[in-house]
Amino acid sequence: MKQYWHKQLFTVHRITGLIVGIMLLFASITGSLLVFSEEIDEALHHETYHIAPGTQRKPLFELLQQAGKSLKAGTPYLFFSRLPQTPEEPAIVRAEYGPDHKVYLFLNPYSGEVIHQHTNTGYFSGFLIYLHFSLLSGKTGAKVMLVVSILLFISLLTGIWVYRKSIYKVLSFRLKPEWSSRTRRWRNLHRIVGVWALLFNLLIAFTGFMMQLKVLENRKTPGPFPNAGVPLPIDYEAMLTKASVQIPGFKAMGIRTPKKAGDPVRILGHAYEAPIWGRYSSSVHFDVNGQIKKTVNFSNAPLGDKFNAAMAPLHFGNYGGIPVKILYALLGLTPGILSVSGFLIWYRRKYIIKKHQL
Repeated sequence: MKQYWHKQLFTVHRITGLIVGIMLLFASITGSLLVFSEEIDEALHHETYHIAPGTQRKPLFELLQQAGKSLKAGTPYLFFSRLPQTPEEPAIVRAEYGPDHKVYLFLNPYSGEVIHQHTNTGYFSGFLIYLHFSLLSGKTGAKVMLVVSILLFISLLTGIWVYRKSIYKVLSFRLKPEWSSRTRRWRNLHRIVGVWALLFNLLIAFTGFMMQLKVLENRKTPGPFPNAGVPLPIDYEAMLTKASVQIPGFKAMGIRTPKKAGDPVRILGHAYEAPIWGRYSSSVHFDVNGQIKKTVNFSNAPLGDKFNAAMAPLHFGNYGGIPVKILYALLGLTPGILSVSGFLIWYRRKYIIKKHQL
């Protein structure tokens, strides 16, 4: 009976690996590149992210108006995805026409000039993110990637059982790659990489699954967003001042404007919580007249909220500086290595060994 179940689990491991092999190779490469997305974007568009400081910034409401006027089509939902954090940074406004169509506008906060704009797929990391999570095909692609994350998780769990006797050998360095051996080189590589990257790949599979659920949830409302295209004359500066008092040490990173009547203005940021919770986790909510409606100090947030907030940082590794990013980029390639080595093991058993036995 034990032998039967071992054979069945090996079959499941092999089939799931072969089914998602190409997708894992693709997700592995794009995911490793996305670890350094911020650094790559800034290097490619250095002049967009660095402006000459002025003397006095324009009111944020005027910047929203200017962003809306510069758009040639439609009346999208406008909000500040990033406020300037230094005198040399632009203000970034996001215009949402729908979950698959967004425009980012970079504004000089001193003059109000739109110095650059691009769509959500019109720049390096935006294109890669849309490719990584949606295969450039919206909801359909997101469903495919959700299935890939599930099959990866199944493949990893069955792999633990199939190669359980090799775990100690790998961790004690008793199993060697043996590159000169035709029969063992890919099998040993598969086991070594699989064991050393096991916990990381389980983490990536789980966080990827959770993030894909959010991607699909966001696509339940296809857009466009009614009544969201005309910015309300709101004193955002007064709200920022109140928010900084409401949460000690609060640093505002972005502003979510009302999407429809009755919605609050949400000042998003952090009070220097652990980076693993993200930089937009704390918030202060106002009505359009500037009265505080709700305060979320993420340091005191429930465990469930912290769990959800940690999904993206844990998936992309942007919580521990360059050393963690380098580690993520290297380990992020392991699903691709496992898919290639697994295919070569299967191909050798299926065709080369069988051919020699005939």
